[in-house]
Amino acid sequence: SVPLGQGSVLFDVAETQRSGTLVGTDRSRNTMALGYDYRMSVRTDLYAVYLGDRITGSGRESSIGAGIRHRF
Repeated sequence: SVPLGQGSVLFDVAETQRSGTLVGTDRSRNTMALGYDYRMSVRTDLYAVYLGDRITGSGRESSIGAGIRHRF
């Protein structure tokens, strides 16, 4: 995460390699997430995240998530 304004920019990348008889063929998976976490107060923040995912032999898929978090 990188501080920006009242919150933080979030970024993550992952690559997974799988091979062997359990999966049948060699596959790789690339995942990327980009988001922003906005701090409203000491215990409450808003967040939004975009997730892109690709598996060898399949198309690219994406998801978007957003919410509010309050710490008790």
